[in-house]
Amino acid sequence: MSYLETITAKQQSLLSKIPREWLLESIPTPESEPNVNDYLLSIFPADEQSIIEKSATELLQLQAAGKLTATEIVRAYCHRSALSHQLTSCLVEIFYDEAFKTAKKLDEYFEKTGQLIGPLHGIPISLKDQVNLPNITTSLGYLAPFQSSKYESIICNKTKDTESYVAQILSQAGCVFYVKTTVPMAMLSNETHSNISQTLNANDRTKSSGGSSGGEGALLASYGSIIGLGTDIGGSIRIPSVMAGIFGLRSSSNRLPYLNVSNSYENQTIVCSVIGPMCRYVTDLQLVFRILINAQPWIGDPKVVPIEYRKSMEVSSLEGLNVGVLRWDGELMPHPPILRAIDELADNMKAKGVDVVSISQPPIKHSLLGQLLLNLYGADNLDEVKRFAKMSGEPLPSSFKIASEIQDRHATLEEYFAFAGLKHKYQQIYDEFWNGTNELTKNGKMLDCYILPGYSCTGWTNGDNVVIGNVYTRHLNVLDYSVITIPVSKVKETDVSFEREFVDEKDKACWEYYDVKKYVGLPVTLQLVCRRYQEEKCISIAKLLMQEIIGKSGIV
Repeated sequence: MSYLETITAKQQSLLSKIPREWLLESIPTPESEPNVNDYLLSIFPADEQSIIEKSATELLQLQAAGKLTATEIVRAYCHRSALSHQLTSCLVEIFYDEAFKTAKKLDEYFEKTGQLIGPLHGIPISLKDQVNLPNITTSLGYLAPFQSSKYESIICNKTKDTESYVAQILSQAGCVFYVKTTVPMAMLSNETHSNISQTLNANDRTKSSGGSSGGEGALLASYGSIIGLGTDIGGSIRIPSVMAGIFGLRSSSNRLPYLNVSNSYENQTIVCSVIGPMCRYVTDLQLVFRILINAQPWIGDPKVVPIEYRKSMEVSSLEGLNVGVLRWDGELMPHPPILRAIDELADNMKAKGVDVVSISQPPIKHSLLGQLLLNLYGADNLDEVKRFAKMSGEPLPSSFKIASEIQDRHATLEEYFAFAGLKHKYQQIYDEFWNGTNELTKNGKMLDCYILPGYSCTGWTNGDNVVIGNVYTRHLNVLDYSVITIPVSKVKETDVSFEREFVDEKDKACWEYYDVKKYVGLPVTLQLVCRRYQEEKCISIAKLLMQEIIGKSGIV
């Protein structure tokens, strides 16, 4: 089968797994119906709408009270995800039949015992493509795995029986898996585009969903999922979360289990990929993180650091916190709505008794840390990517622009060892800066966390990812800090551009790309950063900000 035939077959296969009554008669153009949720408001059943608007905590309470069944919840999310996919191309695997079987077993257990089977009883969870389930294909954005199980084994290092350890833990907690979501080829892009599909932003289908967990971002933003799993090595959880306006956790390396999760360059461990939850509600993110840690995953995955869940690290009040604010990094000025949202959040934190400390510039250029990451990506001059693409004969997608950001040669062994040294050097420089922040605070203690842009923009048209530039996520992977995205506002008509001096041509191109008329209503999402292995603290501060300042509708 040619690669073109494989594309057609896969696209048709996905649609064939959607019940006929859930198929849209016609697909509106992105320009005519940019917002998925607005479009589906008159189509989606009211009873199912009431289900998908609730948090996982609420759904668990309703099930425990016998007012809602797992089957009803799963049906609502399967239906919504089917519609979401038709509008955004966010799914790569659909297995609704298996999901309904699981939900039925959960309902039978509840009818028999009157108890929920676990802390995620009946909660649907979507999975990024690379998370493995038995008898479900994993492709990492390549076509070859759909042509042959042999190719799948080579590319994804799995058999048909492979199950990711993280999936086992969540399944034992009672969740229901129903779909896997799209990724770009090799997951090496901040845009989710493969030769099979281009995943669209559910908030504005004329724009990118981000990447590489862009399928998860689009599905969550369109209410086709309540909890998803993504991965992050350069921003792949956070960028789609920023575009979707959701919470995404980038934990420190090996805090959560990655065992049997397929990956590109899986043995590159200088800056390793991490797995984490992506959620519409911060309370749900906290729930999933706690469940995963309480399962003591270091027993089953030797890479996981043996750190128990530390409730003592949770922050119970904003008052007295020391929070740094980095409006921009001195290299790439974020667009006006992002600057406005940061300033508003800072003012509101001050009113709550937070000592807000302005960080004028980072201790080291973020682009230097980002370049180190790119050097690691391209150490083999992308030989692995080219080899796996060649198996099916497919070309590199047009959005696969990382090749333009790396050196067109192989790194020497000496250079590769030096990359590891550079990582630790950069970490030391940043840690020394953080250690010295006690001189900037009123109480003489170091910063608890700091806030910075989630990205340089709130969205871009598919294919324009190079124009925008990425300096706000990659450096945090090198530093290995705990990071969570927080949706704080939406773009307003008053967020107009203004005249300013530019740092260089990249800064100029990014700034001039902005046109407020094209972004009104899109989410403005920031990053909250704590030190390494402080996920409990990071999540709890985000939770407090939502409860006491931001609320459900964002800062006004």
